[in-house]
Amino acid sequence: MDKNLGFRDFGVDVVVKLGGSLLADFDRARELGETLSRLAATHRVVVFPGGGPIDNYIEDVDRTLHFPADIHHQLCARAQDQTGLIFSTLCPGSKVFTRPVEVSSVLDEKRVAIMLPMEQIIGLDIFERSWVITSDSMAAWFARFFGARKFAILTDVPGIRHPEGDGTYLERLSTVDAAAMGRTSIDECLPPFLEANGMSCTVLNGQDHASVKNWFRGEPAPGTEVYPVGVGNRDSA
Repeated sequence: MDKNLGFRDFGVDVVVKLGGSLLADFDRARELGETLSRLAATHRVVVFPGGGPIDNYIEDVDRTLHFPADIHHQLCARAQDQTGLIFSTLCPGSKVFTRPVEVSSVLDEKRVAIMLPMEQIIGLDIFERSWVITSDSMAAWFARFFGARKFAILTDVPGIRHPEGDGTYLERLSTVDAAAMGRTSIDECLPPFLEANGMSCTVLNGQDHASVKNWFRGEPAPGTEVYPVGVGNRDSA
């Protein structure tokens, strides 16, 4: 039985969450953008932005002004749009979109589709006004919504550190073990969401462009795969 019978296929191959930390070095961020643009010739790629430097500023101001939860939620969502717009200038040929109906046409043109998620985050109202959920889990929700075949979080470290604190990074980690570790280089809401939806996620160093390229192509790449218990398909969202 076709589980997708009657439902649209957005035709998204890969959703990558762009960690805002990757904007700290514009030259390397531009190299990442160029890498993703080349990959978009053979992969249908959606970029979901994190909050980045603007979000950090909001957090600093909040320590003094103590924003109400709803205001803080809206400010951070707008920061994600700003990160997406900034990255669009570093990603040749990319195109931003705000509504899901727009994504297929961007991908048909073999462009990187960069989501500006504020309108959907606020309009759909599916995420708690909470400190525990971040753009990691938001990106996972939209990866599931778009039916992406693969999902990755690009950050400035090559995965999730080994809990023994020996400076190494884990190659694979179950959602159950990831949940037990709490917040790491991913937020603590992500492992249970992945488990509940039978999704995998790979945490990669977005500054290591060769690794990003290899992961897209299904080749070995340094990073941590977080996989649901009992699900054998690796990296499928």
